[in-house]
Order: sequence, then structure tokens, then C-alpha cells
Amino acid sequence: MPTSSSGRCRRQMAEMRRVDAGVTLIEILVVLTLIGVSAGVVSYALPSASPARTLDQEAALLAARLNLASERSLMKGRHYVLDWQGGGYAFQEWQDGAWRSATGAPLSERHDLERGIVLSDRDGARRGVVQISPDLLPGKEGVSHLRLEAGALRRRVFFDGAAAGVAP
Repeated sequence: MPTSSSGRCRRQMAEMRRVDAGVTLIEILVVLTLIGVSAGVVSYALPSASPARTLDQEAALLAARLNLASERSLMKGRHYVLDWQGGGYAFQEWQDGAWRSATGAPLSERHDLERGIVLSDRDGARRGVVQISPDLLPGKEGVSHLRLEAGALRRRVFFDGAAAGVAP
């Protein structure tokens, strides 16, 4: 136990702090950050009220999945196809001499588009296939252009065999 006056003073201040403890600025900032992150996660989890936002999300998701399929094709040396129709799409991979549902999430499950969104190609066809090969070259038809439409709103997803992107 300290016997100096400065030692007693420190101990008394520490005891006073415990009794009359408040919240520090760091603690407040941590709580505010957690609330902000939680609110952001909840807002993305809820259905969108804006058709434009939903259309943007669907286009970004399709482009991301095409990019993932392209990466897997390159890494595994396998051929994939995006088999799409107006209301959704699914990925398949060439295995044992036949087209089978792709393995590994998120490519293994069929994706149905949000209500009111229609998928078509630049010619207006509502069904087709996009080829994805390990050489990362576009298929015979060249760069693939897919349109996502919701009423008057449109987004275009293009795929050149190596990478996909979104255009308004």
C-alpha cells in the first residue's frame, strides 16, 4: 500500500471514478458504429421500395455471378453455361459428358428474378445460353448482352468471356 501523498491521491481518484463512472467518448463511438452497421444490414435485407434500386441489385448480382463462373472455369478448366429465361437463370457445368447443375454456392442454385423484372437479350429473346470457357474467350456469338427490364427501367449486363459488367 503506497504511503506517499501522491499514491493516496491516485487511489482515492480511482475509487471515486468507479463510483461516479460515466461513458467515455470511445464507448459512445463504438455503440454508434454498431448501430450504423446494423441499420445498413437491415436496410439491404428488406425488400426495396424502389424498382431502380432492385433492378441495379439484380444486374450487379448477375454480373458478379458471371464473373465467379468465369473464375471457376479458369481455375477448374471446365466449361460452364448460364442458362437463362425471362424470369431467372441457372448455371450448369460440363461434367462426365453432360451438362449438370453447377456445384458450389452461389452458382449451384437457380436464381429467380424479383417480381416485375424480365431478362432478355438485345434482340428481345427471353431464353438463351451464355457460354463460359476456360480460355476466357467469348462464345461464337461474341460479347453477350443481356437486358434486365422493369417497366421503363433497363440495365444491360455484358459478358466478354472473361469479365462481366453492368451498363445503364
